[in-house]
Amino acid sequence: MIDTHCHILPGLDDGAPDEQTALAMAELALADGVETIIATPHMREGDYLNERRGVLEALESFRELLAGKKLPLRLEAGSEVHLAPHLSSRIANERLLTYGDHRAHLLLECPYRTRPVRLRETVFELMVAGITPVIAHPERIRHFQDDIKRYEEIVLQGALGQLTSSSLCGVFGKRIQALSESMIRRRLVHVLGSDAHDTAYRPPVLSEARNRWAEIAGEESAERATSTWPRALIRGESIDPEPPGDDPKPRGFLSRLFR
Repeated sequence: MIDTHCHILPGLDDGAPDEQTALAMAELALADGVETIIATPHMREGDYLNERRGVLEALESFRELLAGKKLPLRLEAGSEVHLAPHLSSRIANERLLTYGDHRAHLLLECPYRTRPVRLRETVFELMVAGITPVIAHPERIRHFQDDIKRYEEIVLQGALGQLTSSSLCGVFGKRIQALSESMIRRRLVHVLGSDAHDTAYRPPVLSEARNRWAEIAGEESAERATSTWPRALIRGESIDPEPPGDDPKPRGFLSRLFR
């Protein structure tokens, strides 16, 4: 399996605070069957200024540490970029790091509790520049929770979605778990990521969520979400999913739960 969203690089953000924690996260991932992690430190003005060059240097340093400890975990480049103006130009100027450093896909984070400003315009600008946004953990974004059609519009524009493994396993509550399941059935999310920050509450594990994804949408869909399409992100290859559809599950349960 390939983890598409993980804060494993030590000391860069609110993820692994030091090398010891990062190595423990690597061991957990390997034990769970994760063979590759795409390291995605936060890039958020005013909080974490993790620009491209610095992330690549930290990535190479941690690769050397893994090799020295004989941990066969592959580490690939990425970052979680917060919604902000002029993202496409900052990528062109080599300030922001995309998946695999190919300028083809960008993990894009929206604010959790407030309305994302100019989100549709930003998605359009990125798409025109040849960069496909991958929306980080849409199931945990209040703006989308309040009205799923807001998120569906972004997917119809061409964006992809990254679902958090712990959301699907109920860590964030029944409501987000139900929404995650519905997003899978409606083909609104495309890759799975742990969004791991530590070894306890937010560990870098995918297997339980992958099995649940397979129960919901089938083994082929789960394989795409944890291997085929994450590998395409790393390589800068195009991903062409089926368009979103209706949730085939009867609506009564979900509507009662969300009400």
